[in-house]
Amino acid sequence: MALSLAWCGLNATDWSSAEWLVVDDEQIFRKNRDDLIRYAAVLVGPTAGEDVVSTVVLRVLARRRLGDLDDARAYLFRAVLNECKTRLSRTRTQPLGKVELAEPSVDEPRPEVFEAVMGLPAQQRAATYLVYWAGMSTLEAAELMGLRPGTVRRYLHLARHTLKGVLDVT
Repeated sequence: MALSLAWCGLNATDWSSAEWLVVDDEQIFRKNRDDLIRYAAVLVGPTAGEDVVSTVVLRVLARRRLGDLDDARAYLFRAVLNECKTRLSRTRTQPLGKVELAEPSVDEPRPEVFEAVMGLPAQQRAATYLVYWAGMSTLEAAELMGLRPGTVRRYLHLARHTLKGVLDVT
């Protein structure tokens, strides 16, 4: 337990006095942590992924319990997306190196495809990651992004149009 507490910026003393963090919240966090970090890493880069997730989780837990939310997973994914968009709007992204995703669901993309995807706007990149790399349906991606399925399909269409030159190369 000390590892997850340290990751969130807490120590054992904080844990014993932290009444706002209950077992339900910890379980929800542990269940979704890796997916949220991978998602954030795709949006803002591998070095900032954990920072984004810890910022979001601490901000959410300061206001409410995760167990009180109707769909904590979707709420956290939307919060991570919003935090990533905020960070990206504050600073222009710099070229990213290779993002190492834990337990990838597919083979690693070709470098030129990866670079092209990283050049997409945040919403298109998020939709592309959730649907094509995480294997979600557009409905599931829409729920996590807090959007309508048609909006996610539009982002995917725009992303495919932008990536067409890269993806057609054999």
